[in-house]
Parts: sequence; C-alpha cells; structure tokens
Amino acid sequence: MKKAFVLILIALPAIQSFGWSMLAGTIGTLILAGFFSGIMSLETLSILLPIIVGANAAISGYMLIERTDDEIKRKKTMAAAVGTMVALGSFISVNALCMQLGGFFLMSASQGLVATVTGIVGGWSGGVLAVKYKELQRQVPLR
Repeated sequence: MKKAFVLILIALPAIQSFGWSMLAGTIGTLILAGFFSGIMSLETLSILLPIIVGANAAISGYMLIERTDDEIKRKKTMAAAVGTMVALGSFISVNALCMQLGGFFLMSASQGLVATVTGIVGGWSGGVLAVKYKELQRQVPLR
C-alpha cells in the first residue's frame, strides 16, 4: 500500500498536467463555439466544430508535453489521449450547453465521431510538434 501511494505521488504532476491540458482544450472549444455562434449560423458552426475541436486538441497535446518535460515516457501516445479526451469532453459539453440553453443538440453522433478522430490526430500532431521543439531546444541552446 505504501509503495502504491509513493507511485501516485510521483505521478501526480503528470496527472495534473493531463487534467489541466484537457480542461483548457475543452474550455477553449466552448469559448470559440460561443464566439462563432454570434457571427455565423448554427448550421455552419455545427459543420466547423470538429475542426475547432481538432485545433484545441492540438494545443492541448502540445501543452501536455510542454508542461511535463520528461515525466511521460510515451509522449505522442499521451498527447493523442489528451486530444481524445478534449474531443469527447467538447462533444458532451457543447451538446449539454445547447440542450440547456436552446433545447437542441448542436453536434450529431457522426459529427462527434469526426470530432473524436480530429481530436486524436490533432493531439498527436501537437505532441509531435512539442517533442520536435524540445529536441531542437536541446540541440540549439538559447544564449
């Protein structure tokens, strides 16, 4: 029991970074959806939401790798996982918010599936960018 507690304490910063990255991506999607709902029709917004989710997932994947430094072994896989969680959280929160405020679902199940795939690809690509940027920083140190 004591060994498990120590392992949890060691992994806690990485777990917190994962949660904060996921939360930032989901809130970013909600903010952009709210902004875009004021300047375009809901049908157009519904079509663009998977792209918005993918962009926020990429930012979240990058943020996860940037925050954790060398605490995570499989960086690209964890970035794809945070992208998946951003996509699922965004799908649920956007639909729950639209159901509460307007009585309709903004994203269908097929759009949710597309958003999940773009979230996985976006999170993974954000992780790849972060890993390459960190390697470049190690090779070319700042003065």
